[in-house]
Amino acid sequence: MNDFESNEDELIRLLIDSWTALRAGTLGEDQQALLDRERPQWQCEAANLIAEGLLAYVTVEMVEPDLAHDRSIDPHDTPSPQDYAARLGAHMMDFVDYRGDLVKTRRLGTH
Repeated sequence: MNDFESNEDELIRLLIDSWTALRAGTLGEDQQALLDRERPQWQCEAANLIAEGLLAYVTVEMVEPDLAHDRSIDPHDTPSPQDYAARLGAHMMDFVDYRGDLVKTRRLGTH
């Protein structure tokens, strides 16, 4: 791994760790002030990274197995791109719907 990739990996880790710490209420004020000053869009960057990762996870771990199962039942039933998008969207909406349940854990507040 070259230095650029290593630095990028470190930046990603910093953004994600800081974003989750902020939501858990454990991010130090000095660390947040530094991030806000040096990288004003850091929260958006972290949220985008998380969203892209979640999209990939849902696709690989949920949508593809769903479609493979459907193909095993009927090998001639090939889902259309619209079917694929609808299934992906339904899974993603499930995650969005969980937002209200986060408060129930009493470990993390809402931001």
